[in-house]
Amino acid sequence: MTYTGTFWSAVLRALLSLRRDKQLNTKDDEQVVALLPRVESNEVTAQQLAQLCDMLVAENTALTGQSLLGYLDFNKMGAVHCYASLSKDIRSALSASENITQAWFQPEETLQLCTDDNVATLVLKHTLPVSLVPFQIAFFLLLFRHLAGRDFEFTAIDVPATDNLALLTPISRAPITAAEQQTQLRLSFNSDWLYRQSFFHSPKLQQVLARNFQQYALQDSDNSLLVTLLKAFDTYTQPARIRAEGIAEKLNMNMSTFRRTLRNDEISFSAVLKGYIHEKSVHYLLSGKKVDDVTDLLGFSDRRAFDRSFKEFTGVSPGQLRQIGSRLRFQRGNQALVEVSDNLPPLPETINEIIQLPDEQLTVAKLVALISPDPVFQAHIMGKASRAVYGTTPVSLQQAIGRNLGVSQVRHLAVLFAAQQFLTVQSVHPDVAKLIDAMLLSHNLFHALFANDYNEEQLDILNQVVMFGPLSLLLIFHAEHISGETLYAQWSQSASFDAFVQQLDAEFNVCLYGASSLLLINWGITSEVNQMLWQLCRGGESLMQQRILLCHQMAFNSLFFDSDNSTLSDISQEQGLSAAQLSAMQSVLEKW
Repeated sequence: MTYTGTFWSAVLRALLSLRRDKQLNTKDDEQVVALLPRVESNEVTAQQLAQLCDMLVAENTALTGQSLLGYLDFNKMGAVHCYASLSKDIRSALSASENITQAWFQPEETLQLCTDDNVATLVLKHTLPVSLVPFQIAFFLLLFRHLAGRDFEFTAIDVPATDNLALLTPISRAPITAAEQQTQLRLSFNSDWLYRQSFFHSPKLQQVLARNFQQYALQDSDNSLLVTLLKAFDTYTQPARIRAEGIAEKLNMNMSTFRRTLRNDEISFSAVLKGYIHEKSVHYLLSGKKVDDVTDLLGFSDRRAFDRSFKEFTGVSPGQLRQIGSRLRFQRGNQALVEVSDNLPPLPETINEIIQLPDEQLTVAKLVALISPDPVFQAHIMGKASRAVYGTTPVSLQQAIGRNLGVSQVRHLAVLFAAQQFLTVQSVHPDVAKLIDAMLLSHNLFHALFANDYNEEQLDILNQVVMFGPLSLLLIFHAEHISGETLYAQWSQSASFDAFVQQLDAEFNVCLYGASSLLLINWGITSEVNQMLWQLCRGGESLMQQRILLCHQMAFNSLFFDSDNSTLSDISQEQGLSAAQLSAMQSVLEKW
């Protein structure tokens, strides 16, 4: 009995990550980790697969169910699952396997959508062990909520057995009926959900995935020449270095016989090899690997050669694909962050009015009039403006705004002040005020070092990106975030701010900057700032982005990670700062 190895290995990875974060892991987990490659390549039987899943949820079924959806990752499941997650609606997603010739869960399955009046019913028939059925239900619930919205719910769930049903209790309110005699899974829901437009629809990426898997439609049997070629390719660790001569030798053919055999089967060796290479490249990029790392893994001579080959095959650049993957990984792997953000209260009326003020009305007099009735916010402004870095200590709110801070910075401070007020008492981090200070220090460093290189319009956007970029730290350390304590422990153990940000991405699939856009969007800040924050997720590909990341690194390292001026100077020199810029940096840090 075969199964879709990439999907089930993704389920096991999700369970392992969940158990690690909830400190449920044991030596059994190490055993499962060692078997993951064999699961992915179908070398473990379906019954053994079921036993592995059962072992990871044993005695913790309900607790596992509470967080399971937050750990499942479309990008690690396989092409058909990722393709479906990019569909325009649920109806389109359910036809994914027609475009990507890959089964959802096992090759022998049949999937049928029936509609009757206002009810749609998804019927799945397969021969996998019944204890795996709840994971299939969890996948469809995750997919449908991803496409149609978090309010999606089944109206009825009919299953062939009761095994592991406690996984579903925390995530679905639908009534569940178990009929031992039936051999199929039936999921019913209101048919209106079928055509609800998805925010994640990406026709271009779907085209990439569909083209990537066209070659597999040619497989007629396990004995086909195409399958033989693909199995031969699997013996190479760096497929970009595969040559026809080497494959012919593996198949015990001379080149003349090999070419004739390919011609008789109407197979293009170069087309099949390129498809094989970029099936792997797409999987790596969507899973979050860096473009340079993928270049090395596949065996390309250099980044330029990989970029050219990838774009020629897919029509998009590796960076574009990776960025889309970053957004999907963030949305699926971090539902807890989304929920924390969604449950925050709206901005106070004064703060909201300041943020929404048209530029022509953003004057010192108007800000003084708005802030004066709010003694707490006024004290906050006066305190920030009294820092030595802003010059002479102000004696009035008018001086603090007009002479020391400036009207634009006060608008930005309003956002940080609101975040600090809402999140200080709900944070596992003991010093939220200091986190806010580091954001302000980042802004001051950027202004001192690089302001002269940009015009006024550019600076207005950049100032917001610099100041708001790390804002998601307040979400990440929120007491209601399921991994808040774990993430704070990682913060405490990290050698630098940059190391923490990298670990956040590598281990938790969280891009610090992409997550910050959640707060800003919820508070009505939907400008170019959010787009630039997502661009920072790619790791500083432009000089402007490198400068922003440098200022965050210097500010947070100086306040939290015990970096002295000599260490910060070393970092700055690596970035090519001039002597004048180094002097300016040291001056800002000393005054701060």
